[in-house]
Amino acid sequence: MGIDIHSAKFLRSEVKRGLALGQMLTLGHQAVYMDGEAYRALIKSLGISGQETVFADDFFRGLGAKSVDVMDASNYEGADVLHDLNEPVSRELFEKYDCVFDGGALEHVFNLPQALKNCMEMVKVGGHFVTIAPANAFCGHGFYQFSPEMFYSALSGENGYLIERMLLIHRGQWYSVRKPADIKGRVELLTFEPTLLFISAKRCELKPIFTKWPQQSDYAATWNEKNLSKALNKKSFKEYVLSFSPLARKLQARWRIYKGRQECKPSNRARFVPVNLD
Repeated sequence: MGIDIHSAKFLRSEVKRGLALGQMLTLGHQAVYMDGEAYRALIKSLGISGQETVFADDFFRGLGAKSVDVMDASNYEGADVLHDLNEPVSRELFEKYDCVFDGGALEHVFNLPQALKNCMEMVKVGGHFVTIAPANAFCGHGFYQFSPEMFYSALSGENGYLIERMLLIHRGQWYSVRKPADIKGRVELLTFEPTLLFISAKRCELKPIFTKWPQQSDYAATWNEKNLSKALNKKSFKEYVLSFSPLARKLQARWRIYKGRQECKPSNRARFVPVNLD
């Protein structure tokens, strides 16, 4: 859990866009994952004279945080709030913070729905939940790696939230990740390098969280009674022809795999839109 150069750029960009850190909570004491000299130059550019290069507290204060609390299951790194995110947080923490920041903790918590709900409940209305989460090529790093739709479904209007930005960086280029509901399909990602999602979500109104569990959008559409009835009763000419040809079915399967891999690359503009991060 910590801040590298990409995380720092994303947070600076969000603050420039109007996000206020205010009373801030971080999940774990955020370590500095960059060269000490580079980090000192970064905080100097924010008008800070601090010399601490182990933890990123000075960086957050330089971006405008009035206070920085640290939540962890142990106090081994000096946490202010001791809590295991597998369990519900106490009501006294509800709506306490202007910004709850996850620099890489959620994937390490087994009870993910509860951990995410905790984060969402601790944000004030008008405040933000910011998370930097593993999306691809992180198998074994934690319990999980995440799809864009998981966050779009959870940090949604039904739960009082709006995702303002979801980005990824690939080979030096930042991309905005489109919402599955907008493109009426899955936003799958395939890269050879470890790839993170950078997400900023605003709590727009106070609503009970997860009174109804999210469902993946394409399944929800398929389960629609009208669509299901059409799918069961209609067989295309292509499906009819393929049913008589094992070779054609094999070739089609290979084509689907190839096409699927191409569609999952960051170069797919239907899913990933290049942006400049100022």
